[in-house]
Amino acid sequence: MSGIRFFNCFMKFSYLLFKSHLEEDEKIFEILHRHSYVYFRDSFKTFFFGIIIPVLGFLVFPQLLVVFALWGIIGFVGMIYHFFDWYFDVWIVTNLGVIDIEVNGMFDKNAKRVEYTAIDALGYKVKGVIATLLNFGDVTIDTMGTHMSLVLKEASHPKSIEKLIVQYQEKFVEDSSFHDHEALKDMLAGMIAYHAKNNKIEKKRK
Repeated sequence: MSGIRFFNCFMKFSYLLFKSHLEEDEKIFEILHRHSYVYFRDSFKTFFFGIIIPVLGFLVFPQLLVVFALWGIIGFVGMIYHFFDWYFDVWIVTNLGVIDIEVNGMFDKNAKRVEYTAIDALGYKVKGVIATLLNFGDVTIDTMGTHMSLVLKEASHPKSIEKLIVQYQEKFVEDSSFHDHEALKDMLAGMIAYHAKNNKIEKKRK
């Protein structure tokens, strides 16, 4: 039960973070990140030189507390920077399509949107020993009528992501077909009712 509550809280928090990228009445189904290995790989140098070294330095030279404290703070800020760069570089899968958000630093963010109706092809690529062992790779969405492609690099479980998006796309098509069918039925029913009413009026006049 606690796991469900945590998931619900996480989705609400994520919705607030990515709300600005959503259309009206658009719902978030999935938030797809790069593999956590990417974060640890990219932040390892910052962690070692920005956290470990000043801690060891303080243990050896405690009289330089201020210097090592400032050094550690800078390292901690660097770790936060790497985390935000990892966390906000995502695909947001919604009931309407896929939103690709790319972050390059604190003040450089790009967003692209592909509706399910515009998806032409889906594919993924796993390359390298580490990627194979940890199961991460690049997932690509090609669009119809344009040369634009969305790529989520080093995504966790790329094959599962491909299947997931296909499932949501099929559901979107089914729901759209159902709504179109219902709209057609309502239109035909309205036309029949209109003609029936007019026929009654014509008969009364005669």
